[in-house]
Amino acid sequence: MKRFFTPLCFIIVAFMTLTFVSCGDDFPDEGYFKIGNTHYNINEASLQDVGYDSESDLYQLRLTMDNTSHNDFHSINVIFYSEVNTYLPSATYTPYLYDNDFEHKFKRGAWLVGDQEGGVFLSGNIKVTKSDEKYIIHLNCKDTNNNDVVAEYEGKIKVRI
Repeated sequence: MKRFFTPLCFIIVAFMTLTFVSCGDDFPDEGYFKIGNTHYNINEASLQDVGYDSESDLYQLRLTMDNTSHNDFHSINVIFYSEVNTYLPSATYTPYLYDNDFEHKFKRGAWLVGDQEGGVFLSGNIKVTKSDEKYIIHLNCKDTNNNDVVAEYEGKIKVRI
């Protein structure tokens, strides 16, 4: 009986351990951005309400995508116009062109690597797809130094109001 019981206990413990370890998030928070040919990993995204804009009659939301576990800080930041301040609606966003058309627009965006290198992008598009708590973000822009700025992120976005 002991020969049978010991392997059975081992199998049960192994199964419970595997089940416990695999019970994390259904999807990891991960992505990247590229400036030209240089690649940077993203493992976190947050959304912050930076105020109501009376001219547009919309909220301004700052999306920050970065990698908090990396020694040299690098991030993408974009300010969007939005009807709501608790999430970023699914849409393809294009730059605001100072024409009083604010629907599905971003005000400006920037990238930063370390404390000295960065760039601003004012052209391109950003596609946001939201399903429950999961976001998929595809960014394809050009910065003021004519660099291609590409980013992809898939995961949750922490909302800070």
